[in-house]
Amino acid sequence: MPYTETKTDDATAQTINIDELIDSKPIGALQWRVVGLCFMLAMVDGFDMMSMAYVAPAVTGKFSIAPALMGQLLSAALVGLMFGAFLGSPLADRFGRKPVIVASTVIMGVFSLLTALAGSTAELFIYRFLTGLGLGAVMPNINIITAEFSPARRRALMMTIMFVGLPIGAIVGGIATAGLVNSFGWRSVFVLGGILPLVIAPLLLPLLPESPRFLAQKGVRAGELAKIVNGIARDAGATPNTRFVMPVAKTGGAIRPLFSEGRRPVTLLLWVIFFCNLLAINAIVGWLPSVLSAAGFPLDRAILTSLLFNTGGVVGGLMIAITVDRIGAVRTMLAAFLAAAVTVSLVGQMTGSLPLLLVSLFLAGSTAIGCQFGINAMASASYDTGSRATGLGWALTAGRLGAVIGPVVVGAALALALPVSTLFLFGAIPMLIAAGSVFLLSRLKS
Repeated sequence: MPYTETKTDDATAQTINIDELIDSKPIGALQWRVVGLCFMLAMVDGFDMMSMAYVAPAVTGKFSIAPALMGQLLSAALVGLMFGAFLGSPLADRFGRKPVIVASTVIMGVFSLLTALAGSTAELFIYRFLTGLGLGAVMPNINIITAEFSPARRRALMMTIMFVGLPIGAIVGGIATAGLVNSFGWRSVFVLGGILPLVIAPLLLPLLPESPRFLAQKGVRAGELAKIVNGIARDAGATPNTRFVMPVAKTGGAIRPLFSEGRRPVTLLLWVIFFCNLLAINAIVGWLPSVLSAAGFPLDRAILTSLLFNTGGVVGGLMIAITVDRIGAVRTMLAAFLAAAVTVSLVGQMTGSLPLLLVSLFLAGSTAIGCQFGINAMASASYDTGSRATGLGWALTAGRLGAVIGPVVVGAALALALPVSTLFLFGAIPMLIAAGSVFLLSRLKS
């Protein structure tokens, strides 16, 4: 039973187990509100994350940036993302998901606006790095707060509905960017990328609740928790005097639990999987507009064509999430990563035919980006509430390291004049390594 009554010295007190309550009740309006708000934040993240890639050809012309240096500039925000995930997740495990999300959203907006004012490549590097700090702290925590409002039976699907905002933001941002660059120049893209989070941040204060699992695990703010619980289940009848329980130990954001109680190999394999997948994804999305532009596409058409990669990610991510809920994460992700290796390698072979290029980009996005949806859910399911944000945050940090390396490697390869077909063949290698890591993970859990 999710809630019972226990006899005390002077009264009968109600006890509510938060995990059992959420898992036993239908998904309600409060939970969908959380998913909706996190979806909006994911959209803003997706737009801001892709903004430099979209305007890279224009920025290269403005500041006369060589390919190798542009690869580093594309990675500047990703370095910030890595540190943001590293710092934001333990802070969220200690102080709560909501305050970290709100503060990070403001940081993202402020430094995106400052990017629009940059007058040198050094300023671009600094402001993109600091924008990435905000991005990096937001992403794992909107994943976690969505997971902690979701019943276990629908967690992968709800997290995917939220996370699908990331490629949708990249898609909508790309469409907007194509018009903005032509009409107002590349700086207008960062102005829009700064205004959006600064508009959303004040809305989060009254509308985004704190995670009930976090509040119960910490044993704090019983009145606030009672209101949230009653919003999830109207018949719960929770009051500030209700005893809320969670079947987990308190960890306070420490990394040690990720390597204790037999979790070490699981944690390390998850890091390899995240590293490989984000390396491949960011190598592709960071350079795709520039590669297509160099191949003769006008900048606005290169941007719009590259959007098919993210569009495929939306479709593939939803399909993978549904499959994860039905047959499990390990079998689904093994097949998905193998498919990603094939589809990514095909992109480089299709640049001579626009129709085939569009189809291959869609398929590559559906598998490569779709895999990221699945491994987010897989990582969240691998840890308990006390260490979930830290576990996912460290996995994303490992992934961000791959994301940083990917564009730099492609920039160096372009400087060596390697053919596009060879670049995409190399892009399949991380997917094969990830598939092997998923297989090893399955052996651990069998």
